[in-house]
Amino acid sequence: MRGVNTVLSGLKEEMVGKILESLSKRQKTKALNFVDNWDLLKIAAVGERARTGQPLSEPWGSTMDFPSFRGLVFLPAHLQPFPLLQEEEVDISTTIGPNATHPLTVSMPVFITGMGYGVSLSQAARIALARGSARGSTAISSGEGGFVPVERQESNRYIVQYTRGRFSSNPADLANVDMVEVKLGQGASASTGFTASIEDYEFKTHLSLREEESDAEMPARFPDIMDLQGIKAMVDELREVTSGVPIGLKIAAGHIEKDLELGLEAGFDVFILDGAEGGTYESLEITINNFGIPTLYAVPRAHNYLNKVGKRDQVSLIAAGGMRTSGDFLKALALGADAVYVGSAVLIAMSYSQWNKLPAGATPGDLFFYGGKHTNLMDVEEGAQGVGNFLLATGEELAAALRTMGKRSLGEISKDDLQALDPLTADITGVSPAY
Repeated sequence: MRGVNTVLSGLKEEMVGKILESLSKRQKTKALNFVDNWDLLKIAAVGERARTGQPLSEPWGSTMDFPSFRGLVFLPAHLQPFPLLQEEEVDISTTIGPNATHPLTVSMPVFITGMGYGVSLSQAARIALARGSARGSTAISSGEGGFVPVERQESNRYIVQYTRGRFSSNPADLANVDMVEVKLGQGASASTGFTASIEDYEFKTHLSLREEESDAEMPARFPDIMDLQGIKAMVDELREVTSGVPIGLKIAAGHIEKDLELGLEAGFDVFILDGAEGGTYESLEITINNFGIPTLYAVPRAHNYLNKVGKRDQVSLIAAGGMRTSGDFLKALALGADAVYVGSAVLIAMSYSQWNKLPAGATPGDLFFYGGKHTNLMDVEEGAQGVGNFLLATGEELAAALRTMGKRSLGEISKDDLQALDPLTADITGVSPAY
């Protein structure tokens, strides 16, 4: 099924031309007003539903214009405190799950988010991301595709998603990861499930499907877990199997305080909040654009709640969804996150130097999506170098920003280092207004 962004290219010109051809001169002005008064993405969405008779699915993330981190600025240091000299060391490391038996300590707080093999990306793309994450001295999540041995070998810090489809339930695999991420939802698809038709034999084998099975099901919840005690038992089991690595809960930002309350009761060490801007390989347009709370809203709420209940120093908070630059990352950290997940930006970093390989009419996603038409053109080493360079540059930018504020570590920054440029951003975040 084609998505809105796929069919949007050239839509306005084509639509205007067809309308004008079919209408009399007297009606042409009204036709132009119709096209100008409609959001072209909504026109494309209506057209695709009309063409297929099916719910509309989309790659990438929301097309909504949510309030973002652009409404925040950091305050530079001059006299109180003094800024740090360029040669002075700063610490941009982070520790996730401080109360776990084996916390996850990473050299920089920007992790590669879950974009799974087969359900999202090609194996070549996944290897490039894993290798690049090691060069950038950070962590990578397996995504819904589950544990892949070559990814484990290529990466330095490997986080595996434990999904409702139980694609990563092998105890031997789970004993070889640095963190487990129990995925109940995500920003783009909320808590919906899906059924995927799988024809590729290698991917079937990876998902432990029988040869005669053609569908892989991702239920909306764990079918055999009916209450919070069942979730707690699962957390305890995962903690035992992994010998005490952090066990995280990934959810779409929704009932934030209640979800955190119950997650704490279940014993999770980490909370991954995926804001409404979170991208996806393919989710329903209705959940992409109409469900979930934006990241800017979600992070301060979660941080404030954990402080209120006296648990902030005992559990970790990872923010995800719509963050693409070092400034975005650092602002999320200042608002209370311990680390952030990035997705679309590393896909660009991985593929950018290879776009010139694509034939006319192809999109960058054809290089790295599992169903892409030109995945054979992806150079794994070139992609890994791009990812590694992006992460290293990001780390340098974070360090430079800390020096500019006179800070020696990420742990020293807070919302007091920010000011808001407008009343809405100030109200959402609790940051003092610049005016």
